[in-house]
Amino acid sequence: MSTDGFWTGEVYGAFGWENRGVFLLDHGRMVGSDNRQYSTGTYNVSGDRITIELRVHYYVPPLTVFGEKSGAFTVEFDGKLEGDVIDGTIRRPDGAKSAMQCQFTRRMGLSGA
Repeated sequence: MSTDGFWTGEVYGAFGWENRGVFLLDHGRMVGSDNRQYSTGTYNVSGDRITIELRVHYYVPPLTVFGEKSGAFTVEFDGKLEGDVIDGTIRRPDGAKSAMQCQFTRRMGLSGA
């Protein structure tokens, strides 16, 4: 199953599910943004498992889901793909903060995908 397409991302935070933006997955590359940040990275699919590594860059004062004020940092995601939903966890590889629940929902596939 192809994962290529446009996805929305949400993280379960202190106030419930919080929108984290729109992401494009395209042949192993992932890019995305919201009104405060942009992210670039890669993903790998093996069966129904997907791993993602993203570099997050804030272009306004940062308000991260990890409760800190870093302007740029790396996150890793590990999840399970079921249809148009990917459920899993996102964490900082430096171990600075605990893992958090994260979910991506496919909103549109790419033509030919």
